[in-house]
Amino acid sequence: IMTYVRVPRPTGYVYKKEMNYIPLLGIWMKHLHCLFLDRKDIKQGLKIILEAIEKAKSGISICIFPEGTRNKGEAKELLPFHEGSFKVAEKAGVPIVPMTLVNTSTIFEDQFPRIKKTTVIIEYGKPIYMDELEKEERKHIGAHVRNIISERYAELEKELPQ
Repeated sequence: IMTYVRVPRPTGYVYKKEMNYIPLLGIWMKHLHCLFLDRKDIKQGLKIILEAIEKAKSGISICIFPEGTRNKGEAKELLPFHEGSFKVAEKAGVPIVPMTLVNTSTIFEDQFPRIKKTTVIIEYGKPIYMDELEKEERKHIGAHVRNIISERYAELEKELPQ
């Protein structure tokens, strides 16, 4: 929700299919170009990727969290990125815009079941154009983007109020 209100253009998100069953949220998400992925169904996953490519080609930004899940461990360490997450940008011919989110775990995980007011930093990085990358960087685009976000995370974390 935090990232949605920050983007200046229509944006859809790729979420696990279980999000579709949350009352009100699932309905709202369907109307906002969100796509629900069944991680266990490879055929359905391909269909969702193709839908996302078409949406991206038509001018709708697609937000994908390439870790594939919320990091339940040390929030400062990113999980490995799924390389397939970047196929949408590659096939649609659109740039990848790295998004760094800092301090999000303090909203829910750190004091569950309560929700507490906190400071969160959201920063959008410079667009990455796949056709401008070296062959090896394109081959490992997930690791490349993960490194960019990890470096920014470390810098932005220092800006949080104490």
